[in-house]
Amino acid sequence: MHGRLKVRPPDAARRRQREEKLRLYRSAMATLLEKRERGELDAEALALTGAVLAANPDVGTCWNLRRCALPPDPADWVPGELAFVGGCLGVNPKSYGAWHHRGWVLRRAPAPPPAPAERALCDRLLAADPRNFHAWEHRRALAAEEDPEAELAFAGALLSRDFSNFSAWHHRGRLLAPARTPASAGGGGGTLPAQRLQTELELVQNAVFTDPNDQSAWVYLRCILSRASPPPRILCVYVNREDAALAVTFSRPVTVGAGSSALTATVDGSALEGVWRSGEGRPRPSHTWLCDLPSDLAPARPRLHFRVTWEPDPAHREVTLLADENEAWWQEPVVARELFWAEVGVAEAGVLEAQVQMCRQLLELEPRSRGCLLTLVLLLSALDPLAHEEETRRCLRELQALTSLPLLEHMVLVTHLELAGNSLGGLPPALGGLRRLQMLDVSHNKVTTLEGLPPLPRLEELRLDGNPITQASALAPLAACPRLARLRLAETPLAAAPEAAARLAQLLPHVDITLT
Repeated sequence: MHGRLKVRPPDAARRRQREEKLRLYRSAMATLLEKRERGELDAEALALTGAVLAANPDVGTCWNLRRCALPPDPADWVPGELAFVGGCLGVNPKSYGAWHHRGWVLRRAPAPPPAPAERALCDRLLAADPRNFHAWEHRRALAAEEDPEAELAFAGALLSRDFSNFSAWHHRGRLLAPARTPASAGGGGGTLPAQRLQTELELVQNAVFTDPNDQSAWVYLRCILSRASPPPRILCVYVNREDAALAVTFSRPVTVGAGSSALTATVDGSALEGVWRSGEGRPRPSHTWLCDLPSDLAPARPRLHFRVTWEPDPAHREVTLLADENEAWWQEPVVARELFWAEVGVAEAGVLEAQVQMCRQLLELEPRSRGCLLTLVLLLSALDPLAHEEETRRCLRELQALTSLPLLEHMVLVTHLELAGNSLGGLPPALGGLRRLQMLDVSHNKVTTLEGLPPLPRLEELRLDGNPITQASALAPLAACPRLARLRLAETPLAAAPEAAARLAQLLPHVDITLT
């Protein structure tokens, strides 16, 4: 077929050679497994593992057997074993087994091996492939025991040759992490010292003016400007009488349950005994956690007073549900500029202003640089989103396509959400934290399935017009939305299918579905 590389079949000689190698490998592995069963991990087993691994370093069983077969005294085998692993890495520089074995050997060495030799190995492998993350991690481990300035110079040298080296930027950021000011020290918690920050900003400026469309330097800029992540805190407590559920939303994803910080709630002074579950419907850290109320609680007591406590935070949050109310909530006031501190927030506004000017100058030369546009939006929002509203809107119009839904933890009390005309590929499970959401419009996006969408207890209307949905089964999660009454599917491939109406009626019998 066109565009397919035609591979010439191996000739008879090469085929026989390959078959012979396979026969030897099978024979060696069979012998090794027999010797393991008999407990004979001796010099012969060591030689056999060496023969197999020299040809294929990815046989994990052989590495395990080799470690068991080595003599008791590491002084007898450490130098030779390091040389052997070096040869295996020449066969496969990214062999997990070989790198794990090298680390195991180094930890058992009577004296640390010469650091220059280890760095030379990393240099050789990184010269062949700058993205060999095994070599980068090994090099970082060496740098942790020495002066990191030499490593910063090494990363700088790589970046001077290629600013698009993501691994070198990452290496640099990891080396600078210990130099950050602790958040508890006051000032710009989590920021770099002023002189070091200025050096890094100058490096980034050189990179972005060299290639404004490369994303690596823009990502690094946001990393060095970002504040140390504050501890999680409760943003909202929401209770609904009809749903018989209490929802608690945090500023960052947290884990609630065994082995993690305790989240407790009381109702009129009595402990709420229900089990907390993730608002996303998955057993993983989540912004929102839900607890069902006892079935006889809401009808029996018309007035309910809830008190929620999160173990790391001594403060508690209180909500009172009155007799004539179906819902009640407490929410921390939203400070607009703080929403973006996780991206570019630092204490010194002058630093942010300087980066704003840099972005504006660059956009005069490269007005379509997406990295520059996004960075400028974040910088302006972290300074004062209302004062820079017009400029921010201009940048967003250039970026235009929304591909993900950030900051949902701050939308817990939203009832209507308009997301039409973007590039969303799906609906995130975090939508499960929006307990009051009644109308959701994701028309003309790129949604193909609603798989993973948790139940939305108040959702009444969903608009999916113009999305590439082809199967009725892709909408199955909507059957768990108890109040869903209207669903729009006009201009979708599913709407044009002959039996679409019948299939949807069977799946969602109580929903008014519009296909045209």
